[in-house]
Amino acid sequence: MPKKFMTVSPSISAIKDTSAQDRLLKPKRTASVKAWVFALVGMISVTLLVLLFDKVTQLFNSDLSISKRQIQIAKVEKGNLQRDVAVQGRVVAANSPTLFAPSNGTISLRVKAGEKVNQGDLLAVIDSPELKNQYEQQKNQLEELELEYERQKIQIKTALLDNQQRIEMAKVDLELAQKNIQRAELNIEMKVISQVDYETQHAELEKIKLQHKHAIQNAKLQKENYEFELKARQFQMERQKYVVADLERQVNELELTSPITGVIGSLMVDEKDSVSQNSELLTLVDLTAYEIEVSIPETYADDLGVGLATEVTLEGKSYVGELAAISPEVTNGQVSGRVKFVDSVPQGLRQNQRISSRILIESRNDVLKVRRGSFVETGGGSIAFVLEGDVAVKRPIQLGARSINEVEVISGLDVGEEIIVSSIEQFNQSQQIYLSN
Repeated sequence: MPKKFMTVSPSISAIKDTSAQDRLLKPKRTASVKAWVFALVGMISVTLLVLLFDKVTQLFNSDLSISKRQIQIAKVEKGNLQRDVAVQGRVVAANSPTLFAPSNGTISLRVKAGEKVNQGDLLAVIDSPELKNQYEQQKNQLEELELEYERQKIQIKTALLDNQQRIEMAKVDLELAQKNIQRAELNIEMKVISQVDYETQHAELEKIKLQHKHAIQNAKLQKENYEFELKARQFQMERQKYVVADLERQVNELELTSPITGVIGSLMVDEKDSVSQNSELLTLVDLTAYEIEVSIPETYADDLGVGLATEVTLEGKSYVGELAAISPEVTNGQVSGRVKFVDSVPQGLRQNQRISSRILIESRNDVLKVRRGSFVETGGGSIAFVLEGDVAVKRPIQLGARSINEVEVISGLDVGEEIIVSSIEQFNQSQQIYLSN
C-alpha cells in the first residue's frame, strides 16, 4: 500500500515548544492566612486594651501609686509562733559585795584596787579604841556577875542547910514532947501529977508541933525565894554574856576579810583615814559568776516572770539563760531585770560588756501569723494593706501575740494572702494603693 506523506507548513514548524514556560500553581490560600493573622492581632489588641483599661481603671481608682521596690511584702501563713522580746543588757558580776565600816575608827588597808584576793584574806583593819574599851568593860562586868552568881549559890546552900537544921531540931523537940505527954498520961492516971501539970504538957506539945510545922514551911518558902533569886542572877549573867559576845564580834570584825574569791573593785577610803560606822570602804567583784542586767520595755512587764527561758547571743554563739530577777518599778519606760546563765558561763566576759538577749515569753502552736514589720507600729496593729493584683487594699485586722520576727493574726487575714509589712505611715490614710513595677 503506497505510503502517504503529510506535508507540514513552514509556518507551523517554526513555532517553539512552551514547556519551558510552564510552572506549578498552588491553591490560593492567601486570603485565609491573612484572616487568621488579623484575628490573632485583633484578639491580642483587645486583651491588651482590656488589661490596659483594667490597669488604668485601677490606677484612677487608687488614692496613691507607689513602686513595689519601695515596699516589703510578706505572705500570711500558719505555723508555730515563739513569742519573745529582744533586749539589750550589760554584763555585771552576779556577786559584787560592798564592805562597810563596822565601827568608828582609823583604817589600815592591806590591799590595793584591782588586786586579786581569796576568800578569807585580810583586806583592812580598823583601829577603834572606843569599841575595844567598851568590850573590856563589859567583859569585866560579866566576870563580876559570874562571881556574884557563884557566891549566891554558896549562900543559898548555907541558908538551906540552916533551915534543914532547924527542921531537924524542931523534929527532935516534937519527939521529946510526944514522949513527955505519954508519961504525963500515965502519971495522971496514977495521980502522980496534977491536972494543971498535965495540961501544961499538952500545951507544950502543941507549941512544938507548930514550931516544927512552921520550920518546914519557912524552909520551903526560903528555898523557892533562893531559887528565884539565883535564876534572876543567872538571867542577868546570860544577858551580859550576849552583850560581851556581840562586842567581841564587833571587835573581831575590825579585821575585814574577803567574803569571796575575786578582785578588789574600788577603794572608797585612803590609808589611815578616819571612818565612821556603816560608811563604804571597798567593793569586791567575783569573776567566776556573771549575770546580765537587761532593760525590758514596760509593755512586756505583765508577761514577765522569774524563770523565763532566755537566749543570750555572744560573738555569734547562743547560750541558755533564764530570767533570775525583775525589778518591781518602772524607770523611763523600762523594767530592769537580771538574766543568769544556766549551763555554762561564756569565757572572756568583761564587766559592763554590752550583750544581746532574747527572752522567750511563750510558744503558740498552729496560729495564723505573718512576718513582723514596721506596719505593726505605723498602722497601730489594726490595719493592713492586702495585695489584690496590682493594688493594695486597706483592711481592718486584729493582731495578737508578737515576737521579734513574727506577729499573730487573730482576724482580718487568711492563709496565703500577701500584705505590705514595711512602713505604711505615708499612705495609712488611703483606702487603695496602686503598685507599679
